[in-house]
Amino acid sequence: MNRLMVFLDAIRDHLDEHVLPPAALVSVSSHLDPISIQLDVNELGKVAAGLLRWVSTLDTVAGSLVRTPADSVVLSVTGRTPCGVPVKVYGVVAYTLDAFPDLPVSTRQDLPMAALHGWATSEGVAA
Repeated sequence: MNRLMVFLDAIRDHLDEHVLPPAALVSVSSHLDPISIQLDVNELGKVAAGLLRWVSTLDTVAGSLVRTPADSVVLSVTGRTPCGVPVKVYGVVAYTLDAFPDLPVSTRQDLPMAALHGWATSEGVAA
């Protein structure tokens, strides 16, 4: 079986096994980042809650955020499915100084899971 089929099977099985938030885009490739999932929400609390749902299903998780020149912020988590396939899940929100006071344009920063929990609960979204 070729590598692309392994990744397709892995994401299908993972989605079947877990109740995860809706995706706007799923990209599967057999190269460096084989599975990339964009969440189908754009409010900070909902993106944070969606990312936390994914985090609970992945191993070796790390988070990051970056502010784009268009004043959006991309929040992402990377990890591996239990069978070892790498996954990146991300959401895009509008930049606000209140939520991201120390985030310069085009600079990637680590995203602590505690921040995701804070954003998810502060906006009334169950995390």
